[in-house]
Amino acid sequence: MNSLLVSTGTMVARENGYDYIRALGEIKRLADQGLCQGLELMMLKFYYDKREAVVSAIKDFGVNAAVIHCEKDIGTMISDAGGLLERGDLHDAEAMIHDAYDTFRYNCTFAEKLGIGRMVLHLWGGFNSDSHIDYNIESYRVLHDIAAEYGVRLLVENIPSRMYDPRSNWKRLLPYLGDGGLIFDTRFGMLHRQIEGILHDTAITEKIEHVHISDFAGTYRQFKALRPILHPGEGFVDFKKTADLLKKAGYNGTITLESPVVDGEDLDIAKLANTLRYIREIF
Repeated sequence: MNSLLVSTGTMVARENGYDYIRALGEIKRLADQGLCQGLELMMLKFYYDKREAVVSAIKDFGVNAAVIHCEKDIGTMISDAGGLLERGDLHDAEAMIHDAYDTFRYNCTFAEKLGIGRMVLHLWGGFNSDSHIDYNIESYRVLHDIAAEYGVRLLVENIPSRMYDPRSNWKRLLPYLGDGGLIFDTRFGMLHRQIEGILHDTAITEKIEHVHISDFAGTYRQFKALRPILHPGEGFVDFKKTADLLKKAGYNGTITLESPVVDGEDLDIAKLANTLRYIREIF
């Protein structure tokens, strides 16, 4: 059985006032029931002026914090800086990329204080996305070195791509990956119809060391269908086949459920527990 984690993003949202205390309590109860082995901390701007409180709460609950998910906007800022450079706006590009690096560094302090050694990274994002992928990859090398200062290794995710596609972007990145790794997301894999292609590519699978689980019910590259984020069984991902392909590739890393259960100000914990049971069954 792979180690199964729950993203705090499944339960912490604007609708419930970003109630991370409730989320930590629920994850602790699920762990005590044997349904998961810990959490993946989804970084939010909401946490930025509450670092000590968030870190203390996680430690006080005694939940294993195995992975941290870097704030997604960092990849967007890097992509936007690349766009500014292309237009010749050198000053604005420099300001943007330094803002991205400073924000990233602050994310790393959360990981360091919690003793988390792996961080999920969105290396591109937003409107510019991977339009200037070489610039994003050059920025990765800076991020890699910053992360190393905090004892953190980066895992680059196969997030949606505008110009190329996640698999080819990973291929471009591989020569510069260093001691980093890759993280495979089933929803994004389905968006680009790349699940089988990715999991049959040994150059890629040998670098995958983390998996995100959620479903997708849209057509090829139908970006508007990425939300709401669906639970397994609500979309088109063949999770049994995906699990078999991962097993054949020798995968034995961590798996995180990302499908939310926020229902207004409440949480559908029964649904969360059922999804975890399903994942445990097939993986």
